[in-house]
Amino acid sequence: MSKGRFLIYWFLGILACIIACKTSLKSNPSESTAIRSVKNAKNVQRLDLLKLSDLSGHPVKLSDYAGKPVFLNFWATWCAPCRSEMESITEVSKQFKNDIHFLLASNEDTTKIRNFITEHNFDLNYLHLDISYIDVYITELPTTFLIDRNGKLISEEEGFRIWTQENYVNQLKKLIAKLD
Repeated sequence: MSKGRFLIYWFLGILACIIACKTSLKSNPSESTAIRSVKNAKNVQRLDLLKLSDLSGHPVKLSDYAGKPVFLNFWATWCAPCRSEMESITEVSKQFKNDIHFLLASNEDTTKIRNFITEHNFDLNYLHLDISYIDVYITELPTTFLIDRNGKLISEEEGFRIWTQENYVNQLKKLIAKLD
């Protein structure tokens, strides 16, 4: 076996292990209440770390959207999966426009974001993330936070989604129905 082929197989093996580990960690149903409490406390702190502004540079706080759930999508203009899921985000934002605030945040230069908006026909509310993604523990784009009407992070969805699929539409309906 050539050295190049070996490296390819080695890389693919490592990648498969990472994916398997990430999947098994996410789907652990036996997670204790204490562990969930620590994660929930961390999630509150994560939201407090967010520094957002509109594309004119005016500060935006999640508390500005209190009273309705928030769909906060982190994306980038260079991210193909981010751009691909925007069509489905646009569709569900039309469906739930009276019930959920849909926000999209990128930490790229605002000129780049504005150029993207001009080139694409996605009628969405774009914000600027004034810090790096890693500052709020985002390690994969796109990532979407689903935040209840009280400002609590309910769900973090990493990676590409087709938000118009029934399971995600139902997840958004549950977010609206959540009263606590």
